[in-house]
Amino acid sequence: MYQIVHGMAGIAIGSRLDNPILAFVLGIVSHFVLDAIPHDSLELRDWENNGTDKFIKKIALEAILDLWGLMLGILMMQEGFSLYLNYPMMAGMIGAISPDYIWGLTELSQTKNQAMEKFKAWHNKIHTIIYKAVYLPLKYTVPIQVIALTALVILIKK
Repeated sequence: MYQIVHGMAGIAIGSRLDNPILAFVLGIVSHFVLDAIPHDSLELRDWENNGTDKFIKKIALEAILDLWGLMLGILMMQEGFSLYLNYPMMAGMIGAISPDYIWGLTELSQTKNQAMEKFKAWHNKIHTIIYKAVYLPLKYTVPIQVIALTALVILIKK
Protein backbone atom coordinates (compact mmCIF):
# COMPACT_ATOMS: atom_id res chain seq x y z
CA MET A 1 0.00 0.00 0.00
CA TYR A 2 1.01 3.60 -0.36
CA GLN A 3 2.19 5.49 2.71
CA ILE A 4 -1.01 7.52 2.91
CA VAL A 5 -2.93 4.27 3.48
CA HIS A 6 -0.34 2.90 5.92
CA GLY A 7 -0.24 6.20 7.79
CA MET A 8 -4.01 6.49 8.04
CA ALA A 9 -4.15 2.89 9.29
CA GLY A 10 -1.72 3.85 12.06
CA ILE A 11 -3.79 6.92 12.89
CA ALA A 12 -6.96 4.79 12.98
CA ILE A 13 -5.26 2.36 15.37
CA GLY A 14 -3.98 5.17 17.58
CA SER A 15 -7.41 6.81 17.63
CA ARG A 16 -8.73 3.73 19.46
CA LEU A 17 -5.90 3.40 21.99
CA ASP A 18 -4.47 5.37 24.88
CA ASN A 19 -1.07 3.68 24.76
CA PRO A 20 1.44 5.07 22.22
CA ILE A 21 3.76 2.06 22.51
CA LEU A 22 0.94 -0.37 21.73
CA ALA A 23 -0.22 1.89 18.89
CA PHE A 24 3.33 1.91 17.46
CA VAL A 25 3.62 -1.89 17.58
CA LEU A 26 0.14 -2.41 16.10
CA GLY A 27 1.01 0.17 13.43
CA ILE A 28 3.95 -1.99 12.39
CA VAL A 29 1.70 -5.07 12.33
CA SER A 30 -0.88 -3.21 10.25
CA HIS A 31 1.82 -2.34 7.71
CA PHE A 32 2.44 -5.98 6.89
CA VAL A 33 -1.25 -6.88 6.97
CA LEU A 34 -2.06 -4.11 4.47
CA ASP A 35 0.85 -5.13 2.25
CA ALA A 36 -0.81 -8.54 1.85
CA ILE A 37 -3.52 -6.82 -0.24
CA PRO A 38 -2.51 -6.70 -3.93
CA HIS A 39 -1.57 -3.10 -4.64
CA ASP A 40 1.45 -3.03 -6.94
CA SER A 41 1.06 -1.24 -10.25
CA LEU A 42 2.39 -2.58 -13.54
CA GLU A 43 2.94 0.95 -14.80
CA LEU A 44 4.87 1.99 -11.68
CA ARG A 45 7.03 -1.14 -11.83
CA ASP A 46 7.84 -0.50 -15.49
CA TRP A 47 8.68 3.15 -14.75
CA GLU A 48 10.93 2.13 -11.85
CA ASN A 49 12.75 -0.49 -13.93
CA ASN A 50 13.21 1.74 -17.00
CA GLY A 51 16.83 2.73 -16.58
CA THR A 52 17.97 0.72 -13.57
CA ASP A 53 20.78 3.19 -12.83
CA LYS A 54 18.07 5.63 -11.72
CA PHE A 55 16.00 3.06 -9.77
CA ILE A 56 17.01 4.34 -6.31
CA LYS A 57 16.28 7.95 -7.29
CA LYS A 58 12.85 6.93 -8.56
CA ILE A 59 12.07 5.03 -5.35
CA ALA A 60 13.18 8.06 -3.31
CA LEU A 61 10.95 10.33 -5.42
CA GLU A 62 8.00 7.97 -4.87
CA ALA A 63 8.63 7.98 -1.11
CA ILE A 64 8.78 11.78 -0.97
CA LEU A 65 5.59 12.20 -3.01
CA ASP A 66 3.87 9.52 -0.93
CA LEU A 67 4.85 11.23 2.33
CA TRP A 68 3.57 14.55 0.98
CA GLY A 69 0.27 12.83 0.15
CA LEU A 70 0.04 11.54 3.73
CA MET A 71 0.79 14.99 5.15
CA LEU A 72 -1.81 16.57 2.85
CA GLY A 73 -4.36 13.93 3.90
CA ILE A 74 -3.71 14.67 7.58
CA LEU A 75 -4.05 18.41 7.01
CA MET A 76 -7.33 17.88 5.15
CA MET A 77 -8.66 15.74 7.99
CA GLN A 78 -7.62 18.31 10.56
CA GLU A 79 -9.56 20.97 8.73
CA GLY A 80 -12.53 18.90 7.56
CA PHE A 81 -13.02 16.66 10.59
CA SER A 82 -11.29 18.71 13.28
CA LEU A 83 -8.87 15.83 13.70
CA TYR A 84 -6.03 16.57 16.09
CA LEU A 85 -3.32 13.98 16.33
CA ASN A 86 -2.57 12.74 19.83
CA TYR A 87 0.47 10.70 20.88
CA PRO A 88 -1.05 7.27 20.20
CA MET A 89 -2.22 8.41 16.75
CA MET A 90 1.24 9.74 15.89
CA ALA A 91 2.92 6.61 17.27
CA GLY A 92 0.59 4.37 15.27
CA MET A 93 1.28 6.37 12.11
CA ILE A 94 5.05 6.26 12.63
CA GLY A 95 4.90 2.51 13.29
CA ALA A 96 2.80 1.94 10.18
CA ILE A 97 5.04 3.86 7.77
CA SER A 98 8.44 3.11 9.28
CA PRO A 99 9.00 -0.38 7.78
CA ASP A 100 9.13 1.00 4.23
CA TYR A 101 11.25 4.01 5.14
CA ILE A 102 13.78 1.94 7.09
CA TRP A 103 13.91 -0.50 4.16
CA GLY A 104 14.43 2.45 1.81
CA LEU A 105 17.25 3.82 3.94
CA THR A 106 19.04 0.47 3.72
CA GLU A 107 18.74 0.69 -0.08
CA LEU A 108 19.96 4.30 -0.22
CA SER A 109 22.76 3.93 2.32
CA GLN A 110 26.25 3.64 0.92
CA THR A 111 27.58 2.25 4.19
CA LYS A 112 26.40 -1.03 5.60
CA ASN A 113 24.74 -0.81 8.99
CA GLN A 114 24.30 -4.15 10.74
CA ALA A 115 21.06 -3.14 12.50
CA MET A 116 19.50 -1.83 9.29
CA GLU A 117 20.58 -4.93 7.37
CA LYS A 118 18.97 -7.14 10.05
CA PHE A 119 15.79 -5.08 9.83
CA LYS A 120 15.81 -5.41 6.04
CA ALA A 121 16.20 -9.20 6.30
CA TRP A 122 13.35 -9.34 8.87
CA HIS A 123 11.18 -7.11 6.67
CA ASN A 124 11.83 -9.27 3.62
CA LYS A 125 11.17 -12.46 5.59
CA ILE A 126 7.76 -11.22 6.72
CA HIS A 127 6.97 -10.08 3.18
CA THR A 128 7.78 -13.50 1.77
CA ILE A 129 5.33 -15.05 4.23
CA ILE A 130 2.31 -12.78 3.63
CA TYR A 131 3.09 -10.76 0.51
CA LYS A 132 2.79 -12.05 -3.00
CA ALA A 133 4.03 -9.82 -5.83
CA VAL A 134 0.89 -9.27 -7.87
CA TYR A 135 1.21 -6.45 -10.38
CA LEU A 136 -2.08 -5.04 -11.56
CA PRO A 137 -2.88 -2.24 -14.02
CA LEU A 138 -3.21 1.18 -12.42
CA LYS A 139 -6.96 1.12 -13.13
CA TYR A 140 -7.20 -1.57 -10.42
CA THR A 141 -4.54 -0.46 -7.96
CA VAL A 142 -5.85 3.09 -7.55
CA PRO A 143 -9.38 1.93 -6.57
CA ILE A 144 -7.86 -0.55 -4.09
CA GLN A 145 -5.92 2.31 -2.47
CA VAL A 146 -8.94 4.64 -2.49
CA ILE A 147 -11.26 2.03 -0.97
CA ALA A 148 -8.74 1.23 1.78
CA LEU A 149 -8.16 4.93 2.45
CA THR A 150 -11.90 5.67 2.57
CA ALA A 151 -12.50 2.81 5.03
CA LEU A 152 -9.69 4.10 7.27
CA VAL A 153 -10.95 7.69 7.18
CA ILE A 154 -14.39 6.43 8.22
CA LEU A 155 -12.80 4.51 11.11
CA ILE A 156 -10.87 7.58 12.22
CA LYS A 157 -13.91 9.84 11.95
CA LYS A 158 -16.09 7.65 14.21
